[in-house]
Amino acid sequence: MNAEQLKIELTKLDFQKPETVKSKDLNQLIQQMVEHIGSTDPVLRDKLIYTSFYYLTKDGYLNHQQMTYLIETSLSKNHLYKDIGLTDDDSVFTRAFSTLVIALILDRDREERFLSEEMVHKAMESSILYLQQEEDTRGYVEDKGWAHSIAHGADLLAEAVKHPIFDLRLASECLNTIGGCILKETAYIDEEDERLIFAVIALLEKGMDENLLTEWIANLSNKVMDIKNTVGYSPYFFRMNTNLNQFIKSLYFRLMFLNKGMKTRQEIERILKSQFTV
Repeated sequence: MNAEQLKIELTKLDFQKPETVKSKDLNQLIQQMVEHIGSTDPVLRDKLIYTSFYYLTKDGYLNHQQMTYLIETSLSKNHLYKDIGLTDDDSVFTRAFSTLVIALILDRDREERFLSEEMVHKAMESSILYLQQEEDTRGYVEDKGWAHSIAHGADLLAEAVKHPIFDLRLASECLNTIGGCILKETAYIDEEDERLIFAVIALLEKGMDENLLTEWIANLSNKVMDIKNTVGYSPYFFRMNTNLNQFIKSLYFRLMFLNKGMKTRQEIERILKSQFTV
C-alpha cells in the first residue's frame, strides 16, 4: 500500500477499542509501517507509525515472531544504517525512527525474554555504533517534523543498558560514545543533553563505578579545553563548550535529585568554577 493508504489504515486504529486492532492483518500492517518509517510526512511517521508501534508493543498486540521481525528489520543496513554519515538528508528519518522501534522491542524483551542472546547483543552493539556514526544531528526539521537522531539514539542506548544481559564492561565505551555526541560539531537546542543523561543514569543504576563517571567528566572537560587551546574562541569551541555545560549542569541536578554521584557533582562544580577564573 502507498503512504496515503497506510495513513488511512492507521487512522482507523483505536487502541481504546482493541477490536479495531485485532481485526487487522498485523503481519501486513507492520511490514508496511516499517517500509514507510522514514516518511517525510510527520503525521504519518511520528503521530501514526511510531505511536502505533508504541501501543502495538506495549499493549501486547504483537507476538514474539512479529517483534523479532521488527527488530531484525530495524537493525538492517536499510533502516538503522541507511545512508549513515550523510547530513541534511531525509534518510535521517529512517535511521532515527528505527532506533525507537528497536528500543521498544528491547523494552518488551526485558520483561519476556523472547529474543535470542545473539540478537540482543547485536542490538546493544548497534546502540553504540549508531551514535558513533550518526552525523545528521538536526532536531526539528521545518515541514518534516522531528528527526532528533541523537535524542532517539540516546533512548536506544538507555534501553540497551537496562537490559538484563548488558555487560558493564561496555560502560566505558558507552560513556565515550556519549562524549562523542557532545563533541559533534553542532550546538544542541532540543534537549538532546537531557536524553543522553538517561543512558548515564541507567549505567549508574546498573552498578557502574562512580569513579569511572567522574574521570570521564574530567576528561571530557579537558578535551573541550584542548579544542579552545587549538582553535581559540572559534564557533566550534563555543558549540562544544555549550554542549558540555548544558550536559554537566543537567547531570548535576539529575544526580542531586536522585541523591547519587556526590564525587561526580563535586567534579562538575570544579569544572564550572574554573570557567569563571579563566
